[in-house]
Amino acid sequence: MKKIFGFIFALSMTVLTVGCGDSSLNISSNSNGTQVQNVQKEAEQLTFSLDSKEYPIPIQKVDSINKYLEQFDQSDRETEIKRIQATAFTSNSGIIYGDFQYSCGTKLCNHTLVQIKNDEVKSVPLHSGSIFSDHVFSPNEKNLAILLGKNEGTDVVRNSVMIINTESLTLAELNDASDIVNKLTSTDFSIPILSLNWENVTTLKITIPDLTDYSFETLKQWQQKENKTKEVTLHIK
Repeated sequence: MKKIFGFIFALSMTVLTVGCGDSSLNISSNSNGTQVQNVQKEAEQLTFSLDSKEYPIPIQKVDSINKYLEQFDQSDRETEIKRIQATAFTSNSGIIYGDFQYSCGTKLCNHTLVQIKNDEVKSVPLHSGSIFSDHVFSPNEKNLAILLGKNEGTDVVRNSVMIINTESLTLAELNDASDIVNKLTSTDFSIPILSLNWENVTTLKITIPDLTDYSFETLKQWQQKENKTKEVTLHIK
């Protein structure tokens, strides 16, 4: 049976620790509660490890995560920060990326992709309530395909692919508007994606099950039988 790589949950080079900054800051003499809280928030950091080196990122530079944390009081906020995890990787040219996972359930999380380039930090939210499954850079590294998944029971994982323009760290524009392309790139997570492959700098080939019906039972039967596949092409502007 063909193994759907949407089941991949983390890369071998990933990980890990997220926490606060220097907790020894002397702020007790400041009687202004608001100012003290601002100092505490400025000290908060997301920290991930890559190739035995740690990279701290001020939380205030990651808008989506900072906004998410605003709903918590200081004690719960600190607890929530400690729960944040990261999957880290680099491009061939050495640009650093981290997928930060927060507001997690049993398996599914919200995600924000962070880029560190020339000491500048950029971030973009990814589809929420999902699993970070894989990433593939285009040959010129201008575009980054991010594969996200959602499990349905223990037998089926459905996917969505996001194409990120690495220069602006925004969602890339597609030339395609077909129904199948819309399904593969939407937040619906309706079709399993078996593989991603860049044919050239603007063309992404996606392999999916060769079916007309993607119901749970049909997908289970497909996995147990012939496993025929087909390719869908995404063209990036």
